[in-house]
Amino acid sequence: MLDFTHKLMYNIRMDRITSWLKKYFIPHKDNDHKPYFLRHESVLAFFFALIIFEVAFLVQVFIVFDKTNFLASVLPGILTSLTNQERAQNNASPLAQNELLSKAATLKAQDMATKGYFAHTSPEGKTPWYWLTQVGYNYIMAGENLAVNFFESSDVAEAWMNSPTHRANIVKKDYTEIGIGVANGTYQGRSTVFVAQFFGTPIKIIPIETLPTPKGTGIPTSKNVGTAKPKPIPPKPVVTPPTIVAVAPVATQVLGEEADTPVVTNNASAFSNLKTLVQKVLTSPREYSTYAFGGAGLLVLLTLLLTVFIKFEIQHPKMLVRGVAVVVIIFSLLYVNIRVLDLEPNVGRDDVSANAISTVAN
Repeated sequence: MLDFTHKLMYNIRMDRITSWLKKYFIPHKDNDHKPYFLRHESVLAFFFALIIFEVAFLVQVFIVFDKTNFLASVLPGILTSLTNQERAQNNASPLAQNELLSKAATLKAQDMATKGYFAHTSPEGKTPWYWLTQVGYNYIMAGENLAVNFFESSDVAEAWMNSPTHRANIVKKDYTEIGIGVANGTYQGRSTVFVAQFFGTPIKIIPIETLPTPKGTGIPTSKNVGTAKPKPIPPKPVVTPPTIVAVAPVATQVLGEEADTPVVTNNASAFSNLKTLVQKVLTSPREYSTYAFGGAGLLVLLTLLLTVFIKFEIQHPKMLVRGVAVVVIIFSLLYVNIRVLDLEPNVGRDDVSANAISTVAN
């Protein structure tokens, strides 16, 4: 009985959807061969929806990206997520976000944004590892990727993966932690976003309390009390942080940008999945606006074709003109968006590795 009820409800919903599709997109006698989607009121509403969407797109790109801290709060999570996706495809374990690495990356990004340079070594000669030292991150291995001049987080991830040295950092199995910093600034005369991405493998120092007690120490037992002096207890060994000697890192190639939220797992809630999707859309406006405009244009084209060929002898010229005008507007906006934002993430020309392998002094 329950299965029958479910099937009945499903059939009712499908009938309603089919009826709605026929009414709005397929010419037939019940709608006087005038699909509601191409009628004056629908076309006008659709046109205003396109304008609102385009304004939102331009605000996102030219105001939210450049004038707010939106990217600084959202982009690191998205980039970490994209990085871990690439690592999963290359049989590497996911990287954990580390606050010290994130702080070091933010300091590096801010330094580049403030001084208007884009390089692994600052004009004052500060190497990437200077920032790790500043925040107190002790490592046995570290690496850095940089990015600038971008509008899409997905563009940055793709550009990094297309660069052998940046890809080597992203998929390196020895790394266990990641930190990403973002800063707004000016580079080569235009307002842009700087991104610094640090990878690291920390030094694990064993706390003194967990070290085994040397044999022959302790409090004397009752057998030797009064007959022999207790053996002096040697002082506990003192563990000092090992000295890190970094192999001089060769600067890496410099790229565009990215962002992230916690890596989505199978146990993630629907809200977390939705939040991650929204953040990906907001950090890749051109990509998703292309999907939206392209889908809308194809929908109008398909409706026009159905209107023309299903009942060829019955034509409504005004409706066809409206449909063609909407198609032209859609693809014109799509072309403008692609051309205006046709910027490649900045990639350095140094054909060297971004990796810096450090060794612990004996």
